Amino acid sequence: MTNRPKNATELPSAALDASEPIINWWLNHWMGSASPFTRMQVAWMETLYEAMQMEAELLTACAASQQQMVKCLSNQQTLTDPTVMSDCYQDIMQEFIDAHKQRMNKVNELAEDFRQRVWEEI
Repeated sequence: MTNRPKNATELPSAALDASEPIINWWLNHWMGSASPFTRMQVAWMETLYEAMQMEAELLTACAASQQQMVKCLSNQQTLTDPTVMSDCYQDIMQEFIDAHKQRMNKVNELAEDFRQRVWEEI
């Protein structure tokens, strides 16, 4: 005897798992021709997400720099030796500058990616 689902409209899990790729394929094609404005909005939101992710990465780099600075300032040897303090500060600033350069490169790429996405939707 087979187990019937309690709800008559509910599919057994094996049927649901088997039909999921077909449903996803159908939804993808249905949304693809449904509305060009919707597709452009999705492209814009993907770009916005990537921009927010880049800003989060920069904030993480800022937090790491601040943590290193606190570590340098809490060490008595660093405070008494100006060359060690200078080296510590230079290392921190170089890491932050590298993170900022990486962010700016990604921003330039993001503008190109956004143009490409919009052009594909047109």
